[in-house]
Amino acid sequence: MSRPARFRPLAAGCAALALLVAPAQAADLGVRGATWAVAEPDLLEQLEARLQDMERSGALARFEAEARGRARTRLEAPEPVPGIAPARERRIRTFDPSVTVAADIRGADGTLVAAAGTRIDPFLHAPLTSDLLFIDGRREAEVVWALEHGRPAKVVLLAGRPLALARIHGRPFFFDQGGRIAARLGLRFTPSLVTRAGARLRIAEIPVEERESGR
Repeated sequence: MSRPARFRPLAAGCAALALLVAPAQAADLGVRGATWAVAEPDLLEQLEARLQDMERSGALARFEAEARGRARTRLEAPEPVPGIAPARERRIRTFDPSVTVAADIRGADGTLVAAAGTRIDPFLHAPLTSDLLFIDGRREAEVVWALEHGRPAKVVLLAGRPLALARIHGRPFFFDQGGRIAARLGLRFTPSLVTRAGARLRIAEIPVEERESGR
């Protein structure tokens, strides 16, 4: 007895579903063309092999020597702070180093440390115990001026070779890396003598002339 026409699409659908879920049985058609295993080179192995090649050729030693040379050059002869010129007239000004808190500062437990608008005096936390002498270490007259300063002081170079001067004179010479201190204090001329004046800083620009040779 034949199925009614309305059941024929349903039967066809069931047959198709049975083909999808039934175990696949396919014939072995053999190999068609060459095949290769999928593989990606290990990045660490490549780097290690490259380093070994550089070591054998001497390139690694040259690279390390060049890196040490560049680092030593930055220490021996740092980039001068831009915009610095010798002082031509004596000028004195004051600078307020206090900082105004822009937003509330709280500790890890939420305790209020400083409220927004509070003015903080850095001298309360890091007092200035010695004068600061900002000089151009390339000018001998400024170096002599700093060495002849009669009070305890730290010499800060805005240009020049701090390590070479330290070896020559047997005392430390600091360097304002990146000109951050000079920018903060608005230093544009050397030598500049920075001393404490109450809650402020006193900044004096002091002209010095190069001494004639033989004198």
